[in-house]
Amino acid sequence: TLMLAALVALPACSDRKEQAQELLTSRLTEQRDVDFQNIMTFPRGVVCGEYRTNDPRVVRNDFRRFVVLGEEVEDKPSELDWKVFCSKDPAGALFSTLGIGPVDSAESQLPKLSTDLLLLQDALALYLADNFTLPSSEQGLEALVTAATIPPLPRKFKPGGYIATLPLDPWGRPYRYERDALSGGVAQEFRLFTLGADDAPGGTGKDADVSTAELKYLNFIDP
Repeated sequence: TLMLAALVALPACSDRKEQAQELLTSRLTEQRDVDFQNIMTFPRGVVCGEYRTNDPRVVRNDFRRFVVLGEEVEDKPSELDWKVFCSKDPAGALFSTLGIGPVDSAESQLPKLSTDLLLLQDALALYLADNFTLPSSEQGLEALVTAATIPPLPRKFKPGGYIATLPLDPWGRPYRYERDALSGGVAQEFRLFTLGADDAPGGTGKDADVSTAELKYLNFIDP
């Protein structure tokens, strides 16, 4: 029985690798003569490996990493992407790298953090779509509830606001919001985060900082 299961698993693994290579190739500008190496499969259908395009316009055609999660392709994964997604133990990798976790702890506040951060992130996206800019750091997240009275004033504030009430983090504090500012005020990058139970930068476990940048890892580990 064990031998039969292993024989069945081999073609499935091979098919997934082929699918991942086809998905990556379909996203590339130069799709001819793409070379692959070190292709590996991981939990939840993740495929990681390296690819190289034989583009004559490129001086150095070094092998580069890629990650495929389901139908999503990342042809320039970050170091953290590689450590978490390309791991037999993604939760352990996230904890050892950023101190976030353990995910399976009965006292974990990560489900609430994920829900709150996603809710606020979506509200910010709606605000941006209506007003062509994000709230400034000075305006803060309150600008999602009531129209700001300090510049930049919203052009088309949604009646009733973009969120009914602002959630508090698991320790009863407002989530922190910082918008990147460039000359001309055109930046649409922001940081939305909590500093954890200790309300101080750094830390592990309940004291770990968690931001929207980590949502993709939390949703992957505990969907």
